[in-house]
Amino acid sequence: MDELIRKRSVAGKITALFCILFSLSIIDAVIAGFRQPVRVFDLLPGYVSGISGLIAEKVESPKEISYTVSSDFIRLSVDSIQKGHWFGDDMWQGRVMVSPDAAAGEYVLEAGVEGIKKLNPPVKFLIKVHKDYSSYRQSFKSLIKRHLDISPWLFAASFFSLVIPAFVYIFFLSGKIEQVMAKEGKAVAYRVKNLAEGCELSFGLGSMHGIRENTNVFLFNEDGAAAGKAVVSYVSDTDSRAVAEHGCTVRPGYTVSTAGHMLE
Repeated sequence: MDELIRKRSVAGKITALFCILFSLSIIDAVIAGFRQPVRVFDLLPGYVSGISGLIAEKVESPKEISYTVSSDFIRLSVDSIQKGHWFGDDMWQGRVMVSPDAAAGEYVLEAGVEGIKKLNPPVKFLIKVHKDYSSYRQSFKSLIKRHLDISPWLFAASFFSLVIPAFVYIFFLSGKIEQVMAKEGKAVAYRVKNLAEGCELSFGLGSMHGIRENTNVFLFNEDGAAAGKAVVSYVSDTDSRAVAEHGCTVRPGYTVSTAGHMLE
């Protein structure tokens, strides 16, 4: 049983590490999303990125959206108009395309409705063109993507896919440990409730294991030291409840044994 307990302990620590890395990946992804301005695009020459903007005016066709940009090597293609997308305002959706010949630098792109009096000024976007991938990578707001060049969402998904089988493995080991302990007349107290007559503890030994009402069971702490005894007050086929003697402190995780000493 010691080997099973050791394996469960190692698996628990590894699973805890997976959970921490999963949580940190989600936090990194969410923070990166908040830190990235919605109207700033970091791109490389030859790159294409999705882009969108709100329209206060009523338009019917993507052709009604015009734009100006401070470089001939950057183009905007408006593909569709989404009706009533945000609090009744329409939204245009399209792509911003950077020519492979574009020089590194910052460029301003303005998009608005062509040919009518505008309710709002054109939407301004800042297009940052980087000279190489190394410079582009430094613009990533996600620390994971900046240093490992992996999407934090993919990173989180990878660890999540490991957490599930790890928990299944721990559950399997726990079941094996419970079976071995039951054969030795031992179980772990999984619930403790304070009552007027004392601490009531629930544990996984029942009538099928030879437990009977009004019999004594012995308690041991996590270190295996004797912690007192309890009298069984309720028995089912697989579980029992017992009330610890006065002055006995019991916590979930204590070992309950039918013998007055811990069997190795």
